[in-house]
Amino acid sequence: MLGVFGTLALLGGGFVLNHAYSNHSQVIPNRTGYGPTMWRNEPAEKLFPEVLAPLKSPASDEVDPERATWHRLGVSEDTDCAAGLNKVTAAAVANLDCEAVLRATYVDPTGNTVGTVALIVLPEGESAKTGMTTFFEKDADELDPQVGAKPYAVPGTLAAEWSGARSNGGAGVAVTDLSLPYVLVASTGAVDGRKAGRLPGEWGSQSWSAGDDRAPWRGAAKALCDDMNTHLANLLMESS
Repeated sequence: MLGVFGTLALLGGGFVLNHAYSNHSQVIPNRTGYGPTMWRNEPAEKLFPEVLAPLKSPASDEVDPERATWHRLGVSEDTDCAAGLNKVTAAAVANLDCEAVLRATYVDPTGNTVGTVALIVLPEGESAKTGMTTFFEKDADELDPQVGAKPYAVPGTLAAEWSGARSNGGAGVAVTDLSLPYVLVASTGAVDGRKAGRLPGEWGSQSWSAGDDRAPWRGAAKALCDDMNTHLANLLMESS
């Protein structure tokens, strides 16, 4: 069943394979120079690949689709910073001179978990990334996460009904490569719309909160960010 997800994204989600976020492609020969502009010079299909998966081997630059952790359903063409993030995260980047927010929606191999990951383009240098890292770390200590991308629904796919109301958890990370002035945030939820709630009895350590039930969803959002982080590092190596 998962083998058709990519096709569904192309047909139902209106995703264009050669779509790029800018028509002003440029050739920049060095890694440091290319990193900040990679988001607008690489096709959307390369920024957000059909699958997020480990490389076939340490010496390979090809991923192993049989070990995919996420399958792409669709990519948003909207790059507005506020429109791509939930209110709390949008407020955190409001004073950081955000240049763009790029989003894609993925589903896990079971077809049960859907997630939208957002790549936030920040000014060059480490100060903005450091500020966002502090924001992410503070949120990680909260029982109910506030970090998140605005879910991007993809008609004709498992994410057709995906929305903010269905989001169960979120997380964010700074992209680790120093040449990439980006941070990643993600929101995840159940494909069938099941909401996180207070777990009964011994399974819920907070009787007044859904924090325990949200923990796996937060973990899934963090995993989606981490997998995208790895992909971006590999893409930079390949392209520069």
